[in-house]
Amino acid sequence: MKKILTFGMATFFIFALVAAEEKKSEKKYEPAPDFTLKDINGVEVRLSELLKNGPVYIECWDLACVNCIAELDALLPVYDSLKSRGLQIVALSVDKPSDEARVKAFVRAKKWPYIVLLDQQQKVKKAYNIIIKPTAVLINMQGEIVYTHIGYKKGDEKKIAEEIGKWLPEEPVEEKAPTEEKEEERKEEKKQPQK
Repeated sequence: MKKILTFGMATFFIFALVAAEEKKSEKKYEPAPDFTLKDINGVEVRLSELLKNGPVYIECWDLACVNCIAELDALLPVYDSLKSRGLQIVALSVDKPSDEARVKAFVRAKKWPYIVLLDQQQKVKKAYNIIIKPTAVLINMQGEIVYTHIGYKKGDEKKIAEEIGKWLPEEPVEEKAPTEEKEEERKEEKKQPQK
């Protein structure tokens, strides 16, 4: 009788562990609010369009935030090593409209390869409930916020790189130029019977 009871308890614990692991893997993530903002060149950029090419790491920063700038600088090697796998970094400037020229000059001097967007009315900052700078969010290709990083201290970029790596494909992503995508869309439209 003891053997049956022990076996039954062991079986119960194994099933409980398996169920707990399944719950972890089915974690629900908060949807990322979509937005459209202009970059420093005046081009409109939409989050949902960026997500078609890979995960997006959005860093909220401004000119007065020394730690924000330090983090964006520290992420350069991370970006360089992961961009071929689809990583995109958005430097979300929340500076005032009157600082636009300074932001553009600063970014050009830094030679950041990131997508730099101007959130001058701080609508995106508010939509993402960002209070402290630097704050960053990682958004997977399904449009879910899968990681949030608040603050910055030297060495944080290693943890950030690990988190980003979880959401990237192992192999480099073949990035399509916008003209290639439009050409494919036209071919698809021609294939479809006309009504």
